[in-house]
Order: sequence, then C-alpha cells, then structure tokens
Amino acid sequence: MTWRVGIVGAGTHGSRYLKHLRHDVAGVAPVAICRRDRAAGQALADRSGVALETDGATLIAREDVDAVIVATPPSTHARFASLALAAGKPVLLEKPMTGTLAEARELVDLDGQLMVAQTLRWNPVLRRARELWSELGRVHHVRLAQRLAPTALAWQRELDETVGGSVLLTGVHIFDLARWLTGREVVHVESRQRRVLNPVVEDFFLARAELDDGAWVSFEVSKYTRSRACWLEAVGEEGQLAVDYLDGGLLLRRDRDEHREMVDARVPTLPPMLEEWRDAVAAGRPAPVTAIDGLRTMEIVDACYASSG
Repeated sequence: MTWRVGIVGAGTHGSRYLKHLRHDVAGVAPVAICRRDRAAGQALADRSGVALETDGATLIAREDVDAVIVATPPSTHARFASLALAAGKPVLLEKPMTGTLAEARELVDLDGQLMVAQTLRWNPVLRRARELWSELGRVHHVRLAQRLAPTALAWQRELDETVGGSVLLTGVHIFDLARWLTGREVVHVESRQRRVLNPVVEDFFLARAELDDGAWVSFEVSKYTRSRACWLEAVGEEGQLAVDYLDGGLLLRRDRDEHREMVDARVPTLPPMLEEWRDAVAAGRPAPVTAIDGLRTMEIVDACYASSG
C-alpha cells in the first residue's frame, strides 16, 4: 500500500520534500501540493505529476491525502496542523513547531500523530557525536553555533508571517540539539538579540542556558555574514568533542590522545527522517520528534525573548 501525502507550502522547503518523496522514500507518494503563487505552483505540480491546490484547508480535506506535511511560514503552522489532526491525518510539521508558545501548547493537547521536522537529528556527524557522548564523562559545557548568510526568503522580512527572527527560525535547530545530545532539559535561559541586516527581526543572538544537571550551554546564531559555519563543542570531565556539522568531521580529545573521524555532514537528512516518520505512523508508535519535543523547544524560544526585555 502506498501512503499518499499532501504538502501545504510547496516553496523552498516544501519543494525539497516533494523531490525526496518522489525519488527517495519507498512506499510514499506525493499526490497534492499547495502554493500561494499559483503560476509557480502549477508549474511545479505539472513537472511532478501531482495536483495543485491554492488553499491549505482544501488540500487537507482531500480524500486522496493520507498524511500532511506543513512547510508554510510559522504564523500558519498551528492552523494547518490543527486541521489535519482534526481530520485524523498524521502531520509532519516544519520547524519551528508554531509561531508562539501558546499555539504549541494547544497543539500538544490535540489528539493525533504529530512530528516536528528537526532534521539535524539525522545529520550523520551529529548522530556520531551522540554515539561518542559517553566518552566525555560528565559534560559541563556545550557550545552550539550556526553562522549563515542573510535570508533570501521575502516572508522572513515580513513580521506578520515570520513572527520572530533568528531565535525562532534558526535557534530551534540548536535548542533541540542541546536536548537531544545531552538527554537533559533546559531550566534557565538568558539571551540577547540584535538586528544587523534584517530590518524587522533579529538576525544575531547569543544565549546561555543551564540544564537540569547543572551544565551550561552557549547558543549563537549569526545570520548576517557572507559565510557559513555550524559548530558543536562539548567539554566533559573525561574529554572534549569538536564537530563541524556543516561539512563534516569530528575530533575527540581524551588525555593526550586525539581521535579524528571524517563523517560527511552534507548528506540529505530529509529521506531518512521521512522514512522514520512513515515507519512510526505505520507501527502506531510515537514520532521520532514528538509534539512534546516541539513544545520544549518553543519554551526555550519564549524564554530567550522574555529574557531580552
């Protein structure tokens, strides 16, 4: 049996889902997409052999749609996810889970299977880092940083659609990573934000968090530079770990020993994530990244904004 999927929001991110569903994920087939730009949407639909809808609610209601991927701006996530869950259809929801913490709490209270697309959990070098984590002993400090070019997406410069800036749109990647890598929860956050090139929302932030075991985590997103970098560092009592999760490679230091591995980080993460989503729904087990995971990340987002005054 082929699992039929509809994609609400077939822009930059949604088009990637469409490509991988068509070519890289067995037992799953895209049947319909929704895009506000009708001409671009029709061209994409014609090339891909799927139907086009210009309204997300109409797509969700289609009888030939078994499950829904939501890849729209975050201001609309709660609405479309709620509609799909009410229709009894599993949902894969692009990060951030919602535009606000209140909306995230409302989604958690709804029945149905919802997964948040925290794709970095399928990054090969980060998965290897998680396997090596116990080599570090008790970890007291973690540093996560993403440095990226300014956004090319117009909606990320529209306050009504983007809702937040780099804390919400990019910070959610590294907030989730901190929880996933350490297995701990954040209990305190302090953050500062700044607009550098984005005229309406922050494109630079620094944050410091404390975990429930006393460890500190440093977060940074710089989304204003003509360069790219994604770094993870962890310092434990037994060793240190340094990871480049943009291009790949990691270094584990223990005493005077250095262990290096060249693990490629440039492998697409969507296909394995989509396969695990498919398998979890088919088996009736919790999603690999649950609504509670999404809520915990949104709690960190909210705490960052609240602490900045």
